[in-house]
Amino acid sequence: MSGVLICDDSVTMRLALRRTLEAGGLQVLAEAASGEDAVQLAKQMKPDLITMDVMLPGMDGFKATKAILANGPARIVIVSAAGEALQADLSFRALQAGALDLVDKPDAGRTGVLAAWSEELLMRLRVLQDLPLGSRPAGMPRATRPTITRRDMQAFGIVASTGGPPALALVVKDLDPNLPFPILVALHIAAGFTEGLARWLTTQTRLAVRIAEGGELATPGTLWLPRDGYDLLWHNERLRVMPTQGGVCPNGDRLLQSLSTGLGRQAGGAVMTGMGADGALGLLALKQSIGLTFAQDAASCVVDGMPAAAVANGGADQRLTPEEIGFCIAELGRLKLGAENPACQGRN
Repeated sequence: MSGVLICDDSVTMRLALRRTLEAGGLQVLAEAASGEDAVQLAKQMKPDLITMDVMLPGMDGFKATKAILANGPARIVIVSAAGEALQADLSFRALQAGALDLVDKPDAGRTGVLAAWSEELLMRLRVLQDLPLGSRPAGMPRATRPTITRRDMQAFGIVASTGGPPALALVVKDLDPNLPFPILVALHIAAGFTEGLARWLTTQTRLAVRIAEGGELATPGTLWLPRDGYDLLWHNERLRVMPTQGGVCPNGDRLLQSLSTGLGRQAGGAVMTGMGADGALGLLALKQSIGLTFAQDAASCVVDGMPAAAVANGGADQRLTPEEIGFCIAELGRLKLGAENPACQGRN
């Protein structure tokens, strides 16, 4: 049965969601006020999309997401307020469990906010509605692993959007805390969720995870995120943050272009799962300055928009899974420290 299932314990929020979805031409099949109800309704109705709150009575949204996906594939979007630590943490656990996207709840007290929020929510839902269930598009065939030769790697940048948190976690999960360079991340995330993302990432990696305020030394062995509403840039071994000027936030093109300008061959970058084309121009600039460049392979992407754009414009040396990208970052670290030439290979 085509349509949307809404799950939220707030009558007011369910009404706001229903009005938004129906005004956008989407059919609401049913509403659930608890995780248990959502699980049962999803099993019965098999909706195209499910909007899921995380702070619910009884079974929370994280557990409900896991239970729904245990019964079969489903397109679940977390719609949650970012204000409380537990709520944010549950949201990222739901994304790790298989929810596809995370949308902040609107601040009903601010004039004009609801209209902008409604437009953003509908845009995200329409993209996800077209994703095939239970399968992913086939990846580009690979000839051989690319060869990575010794280079003085100073920083590695990662850009991601929809599906990005769990993909990023796979990249960094096995990295050594003594990695001899930093990882700078531009992950499109709703305002208010950056601290929750940072907390969640500390449970996924042995690297230090920090939010850049601007001016910090880009310390090695650290995964850096920009603060809410700002872009993260490399500048003379330090981190700069600049307000995002429209468009996606944080901006991945600006991050990768700053690495290209500041480091060239001594930098690497990867564009990962997400809708749109952010990061493609920045990755191309990095490649043109002889940096090392990757795009996530299509088969492991939730949305193959950004990586496909990076391949189409010639910016990506190779398409790799998140685990392979992490493996190559680890090998770059070992090579920088003078280890023996490993199995991971890439462009000179």
